Amino acid sequence: MVINTSIGVSSIDSDLLNVSKVLRLPTLTHIKKIVIPASIPMIFTGMRLSFGVAWMVLIAAEMLAQNPGLGKFVWDEFQNGSSDSLARIMAAVIVIGFIGFLLDRAMLELQRKVSWDKSSASV
Repeated sequence: MVINTSIGVSSIDSDLLNVSKVLRLPTLTHIKKIVIPASIPMIFTGMRLSFGVAWMVLIAAEMLAQNPGLGKFVWDEFQNGSSDSLARIMAAVIVIGFIGFLLDRAMLELQRKVSWDKSSASV
């Protein structure tokens, strides 16, 4: 997320930076009116990627730590080895994927609400 944010800030359109210089905007106003709005798409891209990785790590941590949740359920069904276990594991994997998809769509919707450039919030 930090890398995407720094790339977003460093790739601000030079026209925007020139307008800020011509208007002699104070530093805080420059950041609030130019830097943050222009960097929002890259910041949210980093947040969406981080959310995906965090979701995978959460499921894996539940498997290893034996905390109650989807990860523990998948691990228990894997260890069970009954004939119905594969169907339950596949159902849990689909649920895990669907929750990850919903998290990504929620972040995308938040990006659309926050971003001033509505065309930059692409799927």
